[in-house]
Amino acid sequence: MSLRSFAALQAAENRLVAAAFGELRPEWVLELAPATSPSPRLGLPRARIMLNEAGCCWPFTARSDELPLDSESVPAVLLRHAWQPDVSADPLGEIFRVLRPGGLLVSVSANPWHPSAWAELGRSAMWLPSWPHFQLLHSRYRLQLNLPVHALWRGLIPGWSPILVLSASKPQRPATIRRMQFNRPVVAGPVGAVSQCRAA
Repeated sequence: MSLRSFAALQAAENRLVAAAFGELRPEWVLELAPATSPSPRLGLPRARIMLNEAGCCWPFTARSDELPLDSESVPAVLLRHAWQPDVSADPLGEIFRVLRPGGLLVSVSANPWHPSAWAELGRSAMWLPSWPHFQLLHSRYRLQLNLPVHALWRGLIPGWSPILVLSASKPQRPATIRRMQFNRPVVAGPVGAVSQCRAA
């Protein structure tokens, strides 16, 4: 792959990822991506976890489907190119676990129907998810897909865009309402000691 075509792919990814976040401004973003993949520009604070064929390789070592993060602790996740042929684990279940209710997930993958994917990966590009498969991967976890209308029909045209970007949110948890319980009034008895003294 030439530097020129790589720069074009990176520019397309920068543009599409920024559009996927839109007006939403989470406090910070957790990015999961292969160690060989440069990070796109994003005007948000972020923490990065790098992946390789064994799982998470930086800043800690762990399986990508067993993240050492608290449940519902992450406001937004940027998941990039996690469906490469050399990445075996599927991190979506763990991402759903660590994402806060109402939190945003932006997923990025190369489009296997685009010539750029073939230029970089050859026949292994066919291992990447196509647009319908990409949506099905996310719908398994009750994620609410936030797809603009143009993305729906653009994604169905083979080779239209070199990058597939999907935005989804974790459903909000409904507020729990507890019945108020009123204690029965208690009449307090005398608290002071009775004095035996008489006034003179």
